[in-house]
Amino acid sequence: MGQEPLLCISKMIGLIMCFLNTGRQLFSSCNIHTYILLLFSGYCIVASSGKSIMLKFVVSSTKTVCELDSDKRYVLYTICVRQNTLREDLDPSYIQRRYTQFLELYNSLKKDFSSLMSTFNFPKKVMVGNFSSALIACRSAYFVSLLEHIIKETRLREAQCTMAFFQDVELAEAKNLMNANKYDQALSTLENLFKLLNRVYTDRSHIVIMSLCRLVACGIGGSSATSSENAVLAGPTERWAKLALHRFDGVSDTDLLSLYVPLLKSCILIWKTLGKDSKSLEDTLDNMKRVGMRVDNSSSLSEAIEKLEESSSI
Repeated sequence: MGQEPLLCISKMIGLIMCFLNTGRQLFSSCNIHTYILLLFSGYCIVASSGKSIMLKFVVSSTKTVCELDSDKRYVLYTICVRQNTLREDLDPSYIQRRYTQFLELYNSLKKDFSSLMSTFNFPKKVMVGNFSSALIACRSAYFVSLLEHIIKETRLREAQCTMAFFQDVELAEAKNLMNANKYDQALSTLENLFKLLNRVYTDRSHIVIMSLCRLVACGIGGSSATSSENAVLAGPTERWAKLALHRFDGVSDTDLLSLYVPLLKSCILIWKTLGKDSKSLEDTLDNMKRVGMRVDNSSSLSEAIEKLEESSSI
């Protein structure tokens, strides 16, 4: 049965008691900033009285779930990610993570960036009471604090373990769906993932461009889709294909450029499926061929992504 932290007086009291015992660690974790815990509508929002934070992380809900093929239970935390601007972000991103995944992220960052993590302490595992309202509320606050600490430090944000934390669960889900030929469901998962990564990282960063290309590859159904499947997904994929082409205008990463020809060919397929003029894209390919670039026997976009994933572990 799902649990909503911070919704009732008992949970609020539990959170206050938790902070009385461990609050110094939380409040000292992010330099000189003073954090205020706002309790309303089931949300736990950490706001800074100092420098403005670009993203707002909110533990919007929790639920207790059972592991597959096991009687073991754990708490799954739903984190809402919004742009922290004057204009309301009406299209937030959501990720679901459990305590052990946050702990793994913290331990990896502590090991690789000890100086940047020296002031941040993480709640330890407990033998009993894992499902108590007080503990769930306390952990929620720590998770928000950890994510905001990471976002403010470039080296923490761009660490491999951080990128893995933000994308690996959804990538695995999307790949499983595509393997089952459920490209429409995979596309929805990848769209939410791209929106998240696009908030956390720069427009033309490696992880964001890869995410965009995955969207396009999924939208054309990989290498096994029928023409009818391509037609169904071509419409919603077109916007991502256009954005990918635009973002590639400023890309200088040699590895990412290996995706450009497969991307162009994928876009041509989408344009033709939708009955749109693809001549400009075809001309671009012809011009690349004239200057000696290999364009005829290139891999499909999904194959090119797989090769790049293997070589870069992104």
